[in-house]
Amino acid sequence: MRIIAGEFRSRKLKAPPLRIARPTKDRVREAVFSAIAGWTEKSRVLDLFSGSGAYGLEALSRGAAFCTFVDNDLECTGIIRENVEGLGLEQRSGIKRMDAAEYLDSLKDGHEKFDIVFLDPPYGEGTSKNILIMIERYDILGDSGLLIAEHDSKERVPERVGGLSLYKQKSYGITSVSIFVRSPEYRVV
Repeated sequence: MRIIAGEFRSRKLKAPPLRIARPTKDRVREAVFSAIAGWTEKSRVLDLFSGSGAYGLEALSRGAAFCTFVDNDLECTGIIRENVEGLGLEQRSGIKRMDAAEYLDSLKDGHEKFDIVFLDPPYGEGTSKNILIMIERYDILGDSGLLIAEHDSKERVPERVGGLSLYKQKSYGITSVSIFVRSPEYRVV
């Protein structure tokens, strides 16, 4: 695993063992960041089910102001910490070792907003839809924010959840990426 572009381009990342987390392939991450080019600069990012932290670290490399990494696995949060420290990004990062739903529940007062949320839960558990609903209900995504959900291609995600609308969806083998926006004028492409 490596950082694809930006300040830390080509820097290698440590990844957790496959028994713990499924790393996102570089080509999928590259496609995601091509689709959201222009949104990362100075953004506040939330990386849920972080694993190695690759999505959030890529965003930081591309100019994001801050990223909060959330994963409930001790080994994963240790690897995220190693990756963050290896890139010297301690001042622009926060790492939370807790369940994603529990973390979102702690934000339900609506005081903390994110410009970009990456959601990459374990496949086959149907978690994406429930987390989408929580993010919308707790008003965590900023007014012009993006939510990028990586999920199993067999998992159906809704085209609309409250004020979140599906903007783009693309499949890469067993992996699909669905990008949601908080603006109703966008439609499925």
